[in-house]
Amino acid sequence: MATVGTLGGVTFYVRSGKKKNKMLSFHDLARNSTAQFGEHERNGRKSYLEFDHPGLDEISFIVEADARYGVKPLKVQSKLHKYEKNGTPNIFVVGGRQIGSNPFVITSITDTYKILHTDGRPIAISFQVTLREYANKTAKVTTIPAAKQIGENRVETTSAAASEDTAATTYYDTYTVVKGDCLWSIAKKYYGSGTQYTKIYNANRDIIKNPSLIYPGQVLKIPK
Repeated sequence: MATVGTLGGVTFYVRSGKKKNKMLSFHDLARNSTAQFGEHERNGRKSYLEFDHPGLDEISFIVEADARYGVKPLKVQSKLHKYEKNGTPNIFVVGGRQIGSNPFVITSITDTYKILHTDGRPIAISFQVTLREYANKTAKVTTIPAAKQIGENRVETTSAAASEDTAATTYYDTYTVVKGDCLWSIAKKYYGSGTQYTKIYNANRDIIKNPSLIYPGQVLKIPK
């Protein structure tokens, strides 16, 4: 038996036998990869393009489950849809090599009943499967104690909308803008992603009128 690949508990294979061949495989496999960039306007010059992070890969292919090749179409259907409904991440292997560095989840399946028995049982079902890269990591939840003492570069603000008994407290770091800075690069420094620049912009609307224009010497609040 030659193993074509695997997706979780679904094994794709081609097997030659004396009586008949057995096969569960796929075709028309396509992988789409993207990258995310931030675009910064510059006076009198073309915009500056800055790489931020790789996008999530997407894979599509068609699985042929045909009882004439020793496969139980409904069994394959049950496994694939179980993965989809439960959002189960699985490693996708083709030709003995893992595709990508992360597992994938099934985001959509289209079932086409190609051949039916006279009693309605499916003989052959074609599945159009779409996978999306699952790069999730467990988020660390940090509880900030309502301490009165604030660090040297930390500002405490209390929301007026909060009740008297449970005041909502927000903490900030401060950052002094230097030549060459932009909100994108500052956000990348503090949050690991330039796309989070809106957090800084929204916290400093009193001094930033245009998110594309900040100036050396400005002291910005950086939300924690």
